[in-house]
Amino acid sequence: MKLRENFAVKAVAFVLAVAAFAGAAMLGWLLFLNGGLLWSYDGDVSDYYGIQERMCRDESSVAAMLYLLGAQQSGETLSAADAASLEALQVRFDPANSNLRWRLVDQDRAVLAQGTGDNPALAGALRFDFYDTHWLNNGHYCGLYLWVDEDLPAADAYFSLTYEAIRLQSTWEAVAASAAVLLVGSLLLAVFLCAGMGHKAGVTGIHLHGFHRLPGDVVFLVLGLGLLLCGASGVSFLFHLWTASAPMDLMLLYAGALAAAAGALGLTALTTFAARCKARTLFRDTLVWKLCALLWRGVKALGRILRAALSAVPLAWKTLLVCGAYGVFTLWIFTNQWRYYSGGYLLLWMAVSAAGALYLIAWTAQWKRIRRGAHEIIGGNPYYQIDDRWMLPDLRERAEELNNLGHAISAAAERQVNSERFKAELITNVSHDLKTPLTSIINYVDLLKKRPIDDPEAKEYIDVLDRKSQRLKKLTEDLVEASKASTGNLAVTLAPLDFGQLIDQALAECGERLEGSGLTVVRSVPETPVWVMADGRHLWRVLDNLLTNCAKYALEGTRVYLDLRVGNGWAELWVKNISRDPLDVSPERLMERFVRGDESRTNQGSGLGLSIAQSLTELQKGHFSIDIDGDLFKAVVALPLAEPPSALRTA
Repeated sequence: MKLRENFAVKAVAFVLAVAAFAGAAMLGWLLFLNGGLLWSYDGDVSDYYGIQERMCRDESSVAAMLYLLGAQQSGETLSAADAASLEALQVRFDPANSNLRWRLVDQDRAVLAQGTGDNPALAGALRFDFYDTHWLNNGHYCGLYLWVDEDLPAADAYFSLTYEAIRLQSTWEAVAASAAVLLVGSLLLAVFLCAGMGHKAGVTGIHLHGFHRLPGDVVFLVLGLGLLLCGASGVSFLFHLWTASAPMDLMLLYAGALAAAAGALGLTALTTFAARCKARTLFRDTLVWKLCALLWRGVKALGRILRAALSAVPLAWKTLLVCGAYGVFTLWIFTNQWRYYSGGYLLLWMAVSAAGALYLIAWTAQWKRIRRGAHEIIGGNPYYQIDDRWMLPDLRERAEELNNLGHAISAAAERQVNSERFKAELITNVSHDLKTPLTSIINYVDLLKKRPIDDPEAKEYIDVLDRKSQRLKKLTEDLVEASKASTGNLAVTLAPLDFGQLIDQALAECGERLEGSGLTVVRSVPETPVWVMADGRHLWRVLDNLLTNCAKYALEGTRVYLDLRVGNGWAELWVKNISRDPLDVSPERLMERFVRGDESRTNQGSGLGLSIAQSLTELQKGHFSIDIDGDLFKAVVALPLAEPPSALRTA
């Protein structure tokens, strides 16, 4: 168990801290009482508080003795008790029995009587005149002076007190060091207690016992009043004892008790402060905090009621009510202004008008913020958030609606992107998994074709397997290429390219297929080269897909038109043909993957050609579009024009 979790150890540390503080206070008060002796000692010990207190008590005895002597010398008869008292006092203050010396002088400083046995000059004999009292002598004032004979011929109380003073003067550094050690020890114990507050054996985290759960402001108020009482009444009474020359033991005892009480109160306040800070309840566990929280909840509830009531009123009606109220208010102000000729009404109207103007300015600025946010969201930035802090209630609702709309749009866009990415990854993975067994099928079919087989039906079966496997291979390749093209994972190398020459090469490559489908190609290409920025391999695939699409879906005996147009920095290839089957789908639908104009799906198409062509064209920073007019199918490939290669420009 850790020391800071042990309750008994902390209780002992608390008592020791209070005791050490009280001891330090007692030693400090002792040093304060004898400051003149300790810091300005010149062989005279009369600054020792014990000697001063003893002389203060003996002063009344010497005065009583002089009074009885005066009465006896004036011829009065003393009672037996007074006579015995006088005799005892004379014996007590006899120079042979006491080191206290006294002298009674008149107002002219003439010696009337003295207890020294001789008659030295007053100025030379006077050693201590703090206890100066006035004595009535035949209607005239006289003074009584007391001092201690520094030779100390008698072994009386002053003899003992003098040696105590000398011992204190020689050891005051040790006393001061002891006071400092006790003070530092009390501070270290206080630090240990503060560190241990809130910790309990077997309990994880900060644990507060009952005292630390009391209302903090009440606890600190009571402890503060206790400290104030100790500081005010205690210190005042302590200085009263000092001025009255009370016994040193009594003063030190009272100083220790006062310091112990103040130390206990202060240490209690310090430890509960540390515990509450650790538990973060310093402010929450106060009556003031709870009262403020209660009031705040009431204000919030009232505000919710008012907001609900205002929200139920349409904005137009609220505007009408506010304007009407302002008009009535203005009429009332100016009516009273001219009736009573008071400038106060005018100042009130100006204040309300200024508040209304500030409200309108704030409303306008916040409305502009909402409009800017709406433009951002509509403009394609769904992640934009309108700052609705400190907005007026009506405008805050609109801002929250737009923010929620932006969240919904961004979430939908993110889901769409994830869906597209998932589909692309799925297509790529499935195509890759199909490629290996498909290659084996194609190879084995090729081996079967090379083997001697006499059965005609078996040969027909092998031909069917060959066609279907080749189609499946082409579909797999199209899937992979479509996936890469749509995700932008294809490498594109743009360079100046003669578009017309590439069209002629594509026609030469696909001419037999077009003729086999009964189609006639009508070519309209400029005689001069048309240079575009494109990737030859990808652009070739675009043209091949378009011409293959014509061979598969165009009506037999019709024409296929290829028209290359140049203008406004672009080169556009228009491909037009008449569809064999009715085109009852939209152009947007036809551009999607796996969608074909032949809904019966009886031909050899995969439905990926147009989608691949669009993706490849866009990768080359071009535009691809299609249009359907009845049975007329039109596709447009647009690419940016380019300067001829440097070698051709030089030639």
